Amino acid sequence: MAENQLENTRTFRRSITAADGTGIIEILNCADSFAEYEPLAASYYLGKNFYLEALSGAIYLPSYQQAPFADLYPEMSAAEKIAALLKIEENFPFVGLRFHAKKGTASAWSTLSTVRLQNKGRETTIPFVVPYLTVNQLKLLSPDDRLGISIINYGHGVLGSGDYINIEGDFRFVTDLIAKPQIRTIGSGLPYGVNISTETPTRFRVANANRAILYATNTGSSNIWIAGNNSVAVGNGLFLGANGGGNLTEQTLTGELWAIAESGTSRICGIEASYV
Repeated sequence: MAENQLENTRTFRRSITAADGTGIIEILNCADSFAEYEPLAASYYLGKNFYLEALSGAIYLPSYQQAPFADLYPEMSAAEKIAALLKIEENFPFVGLRFHAKKGTASAWSTLSTVRLQNKGRETTIPFVVPYLTVNQLKLLSPDDRLGISIINYGHGVLGSGDYINIEGDFRFVTDLIAKPQIRTIGSGLPYGVNISTETPTRFRVANANRAILYATNTGSSNIWIAGNNSVAVGNGLFLGANGGGNLTEQTLTGELWAIAESGTSRICGIEASYV
C-alpha cells in the first residue's frame, strides 16, 4: 500500500426470511465505509475506490416443492445443458431474488438483475457477483453507491415458513490522499518583554500550537540561556548574548520556552505571531 493511501477490507451479512416481505432491503452502503475518513477532507483531496470482491447467498427453501438437479452429461453441447437447466426451472416452482442499486439518498432504486431460486432439498450456496452483478472478477462501485435486494413473486409465492436466504459479502475500499495546498494567514506580531533572573528558570513563552514565528532578543546586560523546559541552566541551551548580542528567530517550535540569566537580571523582548 502506498504511503498516500488508506486501505481496508470489510464483510457484511444479512438474513432474509418471510418476515422481510417483498420491499427493497439495503445490504450495502459504500458511503459508510468512507465516513471515518471525512475529517481528512479539510487537508486532502480524497480519491475513493470501492471493490465488491464476493457476494453469495446460502439458499434454503423447504416451503417449496423440491426441484431435482438437471441431468448433465459431458457429451452435451452448451445449448443442450442450458435447455436441461431451463426445463427444471419451468417445471418446478421458484422465487426471485432481485438486485437493486442507487446513488446516495435522492435517487430511485434501479434493477440490476434477478436470480430465480428453487428448493434443492438442502441449503445451497450460490455466488452472485458473476454473472448477476458483473461479468468481471469483481464489481467496481462508486463511493456513493448502495445495493439492495428484494423478493419477487413469479406466481409461486414468496418466502414461506422455514425459508431463508443468507447473504454474505466481502469488499475492499481504498482512499487516495492528495494534499491540498495550505494557505495559512499569519496574524499580527504581538510584542512581549519578560525579565529573566539568575535564581530560577523563567518561562517567557507559553506553548502555542498555532505559532507562526517568534523573535526574541536579549536587551538586558547579562547573558541568557534558553531551553524548551525548566531544566535550562547556565551553559546549556541556546545562548543569547547581552545587550542585543543574541537573537532567536523560530518558525518551528510551538512548545513553551524557558530562560535563565548568568548573573543578576536580564530581559528578553520580541514579538510572536500566530496562524489565524
